[in-house]
Amino acid sequence: MKLTLLALSFLLTIVSCSFIPDQSWENVEFKRTIDIAKSYSKEKIDLVIKNVDSKPNAEYYYAVPSYAFDKLSVYAFFYANGLKTLSSTLINDTTTVNNEPLVNYIKVQLPQPIAPKQTFKLSANFAVTDCLEPYPHKIELTDEQFLLLKTNKLPISAYKTLDSSLAIGGISDGKELELEGKENPYKGVVKNQQLTYEFNEEISPFKFTVLNLLYRHNLPLTKVTSLQRGVWVSHWANSLQFEEFYKLTNKAAQLKNGFSRSDYMMNRQMLKQSSSLAAIELKLPEESKDVYYTDLVGNVSTSRVFSDRLYIKPRYPIFGGWNYNFTIGWTNSLTEHLRQSGSDEYILAVPFINGPVDVSYDEIEISFYLPEGAKLLDIASVIPYEKKTEGHELSYFDLSNGHTKITLTFNNIIDDLSHLELVIKYEYGFWSFIKKPLDIAKVVFIALISYLALTKVDISLKAKK
Repeated sequence: MKLTLLALSFLLTIVSCSFIPDQSWENVEFKRTIDIAKSYSKEKIDLVIKNVDSKPNAEYYYAVPSYAFDKLSVYAFFYANGLKTLSSTLINDTTTVNNEPLVNYIKVQLPQPIAPKQTFKLSANFAVTDCLEPYPHKIELTDEQFLLLKTNKLPISAYKTLDSSLAIGGISDGKELELEGKENPYKGVVKNQQLTYEFNEEISPFKFTVLNLLYRHNLPLTKVTSLQRGVWVSHWANSLQFEEFYKLTNKAAQLKNGFSRSDYMMNRQMLKQSSSLAAIELKLPEESKDVYYTDLVGNVSTSRVFSDRLYIKPRYPIFGGWNYNFTIGWTNSLTEHLRQSGSDEYILAVPFINGPVDVSYDEIEISFYLPEGAKLLDIASVIPYEKKTEGHELSYFDLSNGHTKITLTFNNIIDDLSHLELVIKYEYGFWSFIKKPLDIAKVVFIALISYLALTKVDISLKAKK
């Protein structure tokens, strides 16, 4: 099978650029591993670099193809066999060809300057979303789904590469689609349940060839376009209440001839692994209680909680291109997530996300509703947030400004980050703690006195004597 692609079907020979890093390094070894078992791709890079300059260098520019740069969810660089993290920064400089961007860069700061002729080992992890697409885009109800991965086959770099390899895992079978009219000098072989390419040749900077891999993937491509996550903190009730509103879509192959309930039941599709989303698994914090599940229609009873997992069944199977909005909520003990760091200071640590497995998020808004009168001191997040807003939100028995509300916005997030935590430090004094019950008591007292006073007023009508 052949696929005609006009874009990305060339080898670079002349690079016209706005930026090219100094040729201070060469890649002695460049190993790239791609895992496409999920609805997004994960990459691991193992590099051995050598300083070919005449002076020590401590900065390395890692090239990221421009087609993947905007889809980059998370990345991290390591050394010392992955035990220590390297500082790295996305930069705006790009290298272009024919006035089109070819690569962007991540500037990696090495732990110390590397002397000339010396080597250094480092590794990197990447996650790229929206890089897998169904092929073909429309299928019959009973058809299997195939996905197309478009990526660079050779290790694209700003530096010369001496030895390199590419391994693709997470697939049961796959087939490389050849470009029409193009020779394919690099053939992959199956090794250790991976499709492996080995390039035992010197590769010049910015040399680039395209790889189109078609593989079977009978699972949904779940995407949460918007998640609004609320965390309500109550010191009086010793509770931490979570509520999450999801806007979810399935980016899998769409149905060619529409949905037929009778065909769906006759072919027993609900019992088969397919690209439709019939149930959703969500991870909850341990010892969660008072779990509920609703959608825009109302309460949905088709949900079960097993240990720290919530399994929900939507009202209908979600096929490719279909959407579903729903809300879940639960309660945890506050003492499991809160500790006191001073007389009036508290530190709250909550999971960054819970949510479904094998999913990516376009946008996440996490709102913390601190007790009335609390003052935010600091926020700690491993994942940088795009925006932070502070305000107030009125709730039950709020008689003044209301709860202190802090909202953090994150973009392009994956479910693998669910093990991370968000930490909030805030001040909440004793007088703020007792202010609400005192205000409520004051209102009740005034209401009772007013009622008693009104009962003493004689408003009866009597005839004059």
